[in-house]
Amino acid sequence: MEKIFGWVATGLSLFYKIPQIIKIIKTKDVHSLSFLSLFCQCLSYSFYIVHGIVINDMPIIMGSISSIQSLILILMYYYYNKISPK
Repeated sequence: MEKIFGWVATGLSLFYKIPQIIKIIKTKDVHSLSFLSLFCQCLSYSFYIVHGIVINDMPIIMGSISSIQSLILILMYYYYNKISPK
């Protein structure tokens, strides 16, 4: 019962970037994204992964899968920015 909040947070963190990814795929526009923000998210998820492993907390480890979504957004940022620079 004590980890219910961790699992809810994990579920939400795995969902909240999906609409952004879909929107970028449809519009091919990344000019409103902040690369610095995406980079900081990826870096913070890296620390979450290490922290989750150290304390053996599965919700934190699973929630860190969101780092893959951040990495996808970074790759999309570079790809679409190269195709259509400002």
